[in-house]
Amino acid sequence: MELRKIKLNKKASMEDIFFFIVFMMGFALFIIIIAYTIPKVTNEMAKTDLNNSAAVREAFIGSDEIMDKLDPIYLILFAGLIISIFIISFMINSHPVFIPIYIILLGFAVIVGVITNHVYDTFAANVDLSTVAASQTFMVTIMDNFITILVAVGIISMIIIFAKPFQGRAI
Repeated sequence: MELRKIKLNKKASMEDIFFFIVFMMGFALFIIIIAYTIPKVTNEMAKTDLNNSAAVREAFIGSDEIMDKLDPIYLILFAGLIISIFIISFMINSHPVFIPIYIILLGFAVIVGVITNHVYDTFAANVDLSTVAASQTFMVTIMDNFITILVAVGIISMIIIFAKPFQGRAI
């Protein structure tokens, strides 16, 4: 019961920003791996005599068509996470005395974001994966500007959290 009270009374929540960092990088790596492996597997399976039926060929074509939908899915999840961060920021009651703590945590989030962005850049620069990563235009644009986006989302979230006109009262 005591733990539940602590969770309900949290101030200046930053875990949403950290979740955003980890999820966007992890999902980007997942998309690169899936977009690389699925076409290779389906091409090799299509060459075997066991997969010579029309239904199997349609399934292989369908799996290749799904690869074109991964990039818009990444963009939709990106926009949805940012909107949810802003909504959750509006729902948090906090006192302006927590602004320095938020700024310190935002600085730490930027450091974590730089590290994860470097991991993505190293992964996407792999000789085998670079063409697959470059074909995902939304993902490449977001990850190339990830630190700027992270700082902007963090600052806007801080403004939403600490600059409400009804600060200190219940919503």
